[in-house]
Amino acid sequence: MNWKEQQKYDREQLILAQAESMLFQTKEGTLNMDELAVAVGISKGTLYNHFSNKEAIITRIMERNAHNFLQMMRETMINVDDSLMKLKTLIRTIIRNPYFILVLQNKPDRNTDSELKQLFERIYEELGILFKHLQKQRILDPVYPTPFLVSYFIHLFDPDIFDFLLKEGVLEDQIVALTERFFFHGTQKEM
Repeated sequence: MNWKEQQKYDREQLILAQAESMLFQTKEGTLNMDELAVAVGISKGTLYNHFSNKEAIITRIMERNAHNFLQMMRETMINVDDSLMKLKTLIRTIIRNPYFILVLQNKPDRNTDSELKQLFERIYEELGILFKHLQKQRILDPVYPTPFLVSYFIHLFDPDIFDFLLKEGVLEDQIVALTERFFFHGTQKEM
């Protein structure tokens, strides 16, 4: 990468970092391009030289965060030996990962082909592999089809539900414990 390409790349990373920070600071998860340009210290025109619109910025942030989550999932699958503990580790990591929650708030349109859609499909696929494995080990009840388990697992982390529980005074640690209990007691194979 030559100096000019490196400079462009560095500026894009700065824009993305500031945009991500701004997304987390607003309850609505909105992004104002004028405010972003000022925060980065560039003109709005320069901002548009790097990204065509705010949706392009948000999409890049989502892709990066979905990719990071997929990588974390893979590391969990490799580094945690016990299958049940893998799933518990994923639950704890997802709930405490504001970046993945942001991705869930902006789920990709399943009818369009994009990198974000492909990343989500990979996340669903790898969760499916884990659930099938847990069913073969008789930890999860095989009566549940794998796509059903994956969909309901992801649904447990709906940001609106999480925010509602926090507003109602349920502590984050309680949410983790209750999510584990709810998912496992509902799907665990009866002995």
